[in-house]
Amino acid sequence: MNKLKNHKKNSVSEKQDDYIKMLTQLREEKDKDAIAELFWKIIAAYGLKVDELAALNYYMMKRSLEAPVNATFIKERMNLDVTQFGVDGILQESL
Repeated sequence: MNKLKNHKKNSVSEKQDDYIKMLTQLREEKDKDAIAELFWKIIAAYGLKVDELAALNYYMMKRSLEAPVNATFIKERMNLDVTQFGVDGILQESL
């Protein structure tokens, strides 16, 4: 029984390691099509509906815009304070 549990733990651990390696490779290559396809597979696996995907998009854009490097860039280049953006402002910036 312990042998089976250890095998399962190793198998899961190996899969996680493979997944991390894949993500690291995606990051290094910055292949946006591959990244988009990975995100789509995750969205499909979770079975997100359009409204749930819209909420996820809003959340991701808000986090991205408020990241210090992006907030500073937008402040310096456009003289805009991203912390003052409403829903429309956040989603408009994603276009």
